[in-house]
Amino acid sequence: MAFTTNTIRNIAVCGHGGTGKTTLVEQILFNAGVTSKAESVDSGRTVSDFTEEEIEKKISIHSSLTNVIWKDTKINIFDTPGSSDFVGEVVSSFRASESAIMLIGARSSVQIETVKLWRRLDARDMPRIAFINKMEKTRADFYKVLEDLKNFQITAIPLSIPMGQAEDYQGVINLMNMKAYRKDGGGKEENAIDIPEEYKEIAEEYHLKMIEMAAEGDDGLTEKYFEEGTLTLEDAKKGLREGLFDNRFVPVFCGSAVDNSGISSLMDFIVFESPAPGRVEEPCVSGETSRMVSSEGATSGIIIKTMIDKFAGKMSYVKVITGKLTSNSEVYNSREEKKERINKLFLCEGKDLKETNEVLAGDIAVLTKVESLATNDTICTADEVIHYKSLALPHPVFSLAINAENQKEEDKMSAQLHKVAEEDLTFTIKYNEETKETVISGMGELHINIILEKLLKNFKINVSRRTPKVPYRETINSPAEAEYTHKKQSGGHGQYGRVCLRIHPLERGKYFEMTNDTKGGSISKGYMPGIEKGLLESMNEGFLAGYPLMDIGVSIFDGKEHPVDSSEMAFKLAGKHALKVAVEKAKPTLLEPVMNLTVFIEDQYMGDVLSDLSTKRGRVLDQQPVGVGIQSIMAQVPQGELMRYSIDLKSMTSGTGAFEVEFSHYDPVGGKIAQDIIKASEI
Repeated sequence: MAFTTNTIRNIAVCGHGGTGKTTLVEQILFNAGVTSKAESVDSGRTVSDFTEEEIEKKISIHSSLTNVIWKDTKINIFDTPGSSDFVGEVVSSFRASESAIMLIGARSSVQIETVKLWRRLDARDMPRIAFINKMEKTRADFYKVLEDLKNFQITAIPLSIPMGQAEDYQGVINLMNMKAYRKDGGGKEENAIDIPEEYKEIAEEYHLKMIEMAAEGDDGLTEKYFEEGTLTLEDAKKGLREGLFDNRFVPVFCGSAVDNSGISSLMDFIVFESPAPGRVEEPCVSGETSRMVSSEGATSGIIIKTMIDKFAGKMSYVKVITGKLTSNSEVYNSREEKKERINKLFLCEGKDLKETNEVLAGDIAVLTKVESLATNDTICTADEVIHYKSLALPHPVFSLAINAENQKEEDKMSAQLHKVAEEDLTFTIKYNEETKETVISGMGELHINIILEKLLKNFKINVSRRTPKVPYRETINSPAEAEYTHKKQSGGHGQYGRVCLRIHPLERGKYFEMTNDTKGGSISKGYMPGIEKGLLESMNEGFLAGYPLMDIGVSIFDGKEHPVDSSEMAFKLAGKHALKVAVEKAKPTLLEPVMNLTVFIEDQYMGDVLSDLSTKRGRVLDQQPVGVGIQSIMAQVPQGELMRYSIDLKSMTSGTGAFEVEFSHYDPVGGKIAQDIIKASEI
C-alpha cells in the first residue's frame, strides 16, 4: 500500500523508566496485526528490545523503530529508553518525529525523567500526548496524575477516563465518541460498548469539559463556542487538532498496556488528529532556508541514527524531508561533498528489515553499507545542496580514563570504541595530549559500564579504569616585561636572536594575542612567525604545573638580530624563553574548569544535596520546585569536584536523582588546593 506524506505519522514513545513503553508498543503491534502475540519484556522476545544487552538487562538501551498500519495510515513508532544514560537515543527519535507519547505511571505519577523529557519537548516546541498507564496497579490514581500535570503550566485535556481504578479498573471511556471499552485481559480487539449506567454522569461531565477546552485550540472556534454555547464533535476535533499542533494543550489518555486496554482510543487519535509530517518545518544551518516536509522538490533527508550490525554492516536511518528516495539512485552527502550510490532501501521493524523501492517525504528508511554517511549528515542532490541542522544532543556527564590491561590490545580497544562513538554521539573517546590519558565520556555510569562490558564479552578486552585528570589551565595576574637572548656558537653559522616583550592578562577566554610593536626594524618581519611559534610552545608547556597557559597578550617591542647567525629557529627559542621569564614576574596562577550543573531531585533529598554541593565548593545560583515533589537546583561547581558526581548523587538519592552538566568557564584556584595540584604534577 502506497502512503502519501499526509498518511504518515512519526511518533516517539517516551517516559521515565518502568512506565511500560515497550509493553505499549508490543500491544500496538499486536492490535495492528503485525505480531501474533504481545510479548513481555521478561520474555526477551519483544520487537523493540532485541539486542543482547537489552534482553539480558531487561531495559531499553537503544531507540527502536517499528511501524504499523492503522486505519489506512502508516505510523512509524520509536520505542525509546527511559534511563537518562541513554537520552541521546531519545533525542534522535524526537528529531525524526512530529509528536510524542509521554507515558506516566498511574501510581508513580510524574517522575524526574518525565520532567527532563518534558523540558526537551518544550525546547523543540513539540506536540505531545500523555498516556497514563498501569491503571490496574494498586494505588493507581488517574485524577491525581491529571492534577500533577498542571505543574507543567499546561492545559491537560482528558480524552479518555478510566472505569474504576487499581483493583477495580474495568476499562476506559472514550470521550470523543462517548463509548466504553472494557478490558478483556489482553484480547485482540477492544470492542466499543455503551457507557455503563454508573459512569454516564462523569463521562458527560468530562465530555463537556473536553468540548469547552477544545474551543481554545482555534480562535474561530472560541468565538463560535461563546456564541452557541457548544461545539459539534467535528468542530471539537478541529480544535483538538490545532491546539495539539500549536502546543496550547496536551491531550490525555489512560489505560493498561499490560491488559491491552485504552490503546485503540489512543491510536485512533494519533491517526485522525495528530500532526502529519507535512505540517512540520525542518531547520537548516544558519544562512540556509528551512524546508517544509513535502514530497515536492528535489530529494533531501537527514541521517538521524547510525547502527553498525555485524551482518548488515553500517545502517543509516534517514528521514526523508523533501521529494522521495528511491533504490538504485544517487544522492549527495553535503558534509563530505561527495556523491553516494543508494543500492537498496529498507523499512524497519525492530531488528528486521524489509526491502522497498521508494520512500516518500515524511517517512523513515534504512540505508545499508553507505560508508561515508554518519549521524547528522544531510543527503540531497548536487544541484541543490542543503545542510540540515544537527541533533541537539546533551553533553556527556561521566568520564573515565582507561587503558587496555594487555598493552598489545590498546589499538584494538581504541578501534572498537571509536565504532561505538560513531553509533552513539553521546559517547566520546579522546586521547588527551595534555594529561597523556585516553578518556571516554558518556551520560552516566550505566552507559559506560554497558559499553565496556560489551567490549569484554565480544572482544575479550579487559579495560582498567580510573578517574581522569582534570584539565587545569594557568594564567597571569599582572603585566610584566622580559627579554631573552638566544646565542649559540658551535662552528660555522651560529644561532642568535634577542626578543624583548611585555605581557598582560587578557579577558577570560581570549587565549592569546600577539602584536609587533618593534620600531626601526629591530626584528625583521620574517622572524615574527618564529617568535609566535615559540610563544605558543611555551604557553602549551605551562609554568606552574605543566598545564597550558591561557589569556595572555604579548607585545614584542624590541629585539636584535645578527646578519649571519639569526634564523627563525633562533627567534623561536628566544621568544619561548622570554615568555617564561616574563610569566615568572607576572604572578602566575592556576585556573580550574567550572561547570554549570542542573540537579533534579525529590524534595526529601534537598538538604543532603545542597550540603554536598557546599563541600564541593559549589555556588548555588537558583533552586525551583518543578512540582509533584521534585526540585531543580542550578549551580556552578569546579569540574574536579564532579568527576564522580553520578555515583555520589545516586548514593544520596537512592538512585532517583538526575543531573545535567556543561562547561561554563575557568576560575582561579589558590591556597592549599593549588599547592596540592602543583605538588601532584611533580610526581
